[in-house]
Amino acid sequence: MENKNLQEVYIERLNAFLPTLDFTKLDQSCNSAEDEYAKEILKQMHDIFIEVYDTDYLDSEYEFVELPAVIQGRNTGHIGLGIVTLDLQSSGEHWGTFFFTPRGVIDQGMEKLSASDSKYLKRNYVPYDYWYTISVERDHHVDFDNVPEKIMEMLNGCYPNQPEIKME
Repeated sequence: MENKNLQEVYIERLNAFLPTLDFTKLDQSCNSAEDEYAKEILKQMHDIFIEVYDTDYLDSEYEFVELPAVIQGRNTGHIGLGIVTLDLQSSGEHWGTFFFTPRGVIDQGMEKLSASDSKYLKRNYVPYDYWYTISVERDHHVDFDNVPEKIMEMLNGCYPNQPEIKME
């Protein structure tokens, strides 16, 4: 299947999945010790990606991709799930983020982002770091060597049959 079609199929599958989410519960789960719901949702988004792309490793053969991710506000520590858009032909250049919030999905790249959504993102996330669940060749934009422990546990939940990555 052509890469563009894979991207479209993944977005369609996510759009079918999103109405099943409890966004308030997800936000609470991401920011508490009771994070099983967040881990479950992240794993489901990861599994959908693998079903569509038939891999969990991407190289520069792919151009634009949407990847499931854990997002954390640098100044606030607030954690959420979402989808990051990357250009793999430019070493993983970040093109946008869809934040899963108690308000629903907020597309940071949307031209007409409402003032209240913009304020929400600034208050909780901006600036932010993200870590996605899929392995990407040559992405120097994400620091996988210094992932916060809670986020590492969430990412490790996507790979239940592999030994956990230990932070030194």
